[in-house]
Amino acid sequence: MNGFKGLSALAGSLLAGLLLVQAAPAAASAEGTAAGSAAARPKVTVTVKATPAKHAGACPVNVTFTAKIKVDKPTKVAYRWLRGDGSKSPVKVVSVKKTKTLKDRATFKGALKGWQALEVLEPRRVVAKKADFTISCKATGGGGGGENGDNGEAVPPADSSAPAPGGSDGQQGGQTAE
Repeated sequence: MNGFKGLSALAGSLLAGLLLVQAAPAAASAEGTAAGSAAARPKVTVTVKATPAKHAGACPVNVTFTAKIKVDKPTKVAYRWLRGDGSKSPVKVVSVKKTKTLKDRATFKGALKGWQALEVLEPRRVVAKKADFTISCKATGGGGGGENGDNGEAVPPADSSAPAPGGSDGQQGGQTAE
């Protein structure tokens, strides 16, 4: 019985060694492929701004978010908008030669502070610095004074998954690629 245990242990050691030897070249090959594809992926930068960044006046108010994507060689870019309330737009894909401007628009009914950013998912993950905005609503007309609409409720973009009607003006319709 001792001979069988010794033989079994030897066979297990040989099998483990064989598996390690076969796995090592595969791992090295996978690392080489990953490194090669990382070098081939275009460089991507993205910036976002909110307009207006500060609003004090009548509400509701429209805020337009403008993102500029820059790449070092033509590529397709998959992206989505990230919002301060935790929501995310659907993922979209656009072709970018050198630069591409994207717009998203939201209507806010009350006072609040928030932000929006653009997250590029492909060809490499990049998240823009947040574009902060502040909305302060003032009462209009002969009302009782004070602030109007302090609930900070946002009206979602008209349709942030589709280009705005008429193309590049960013009017009613959410995000627009220019």
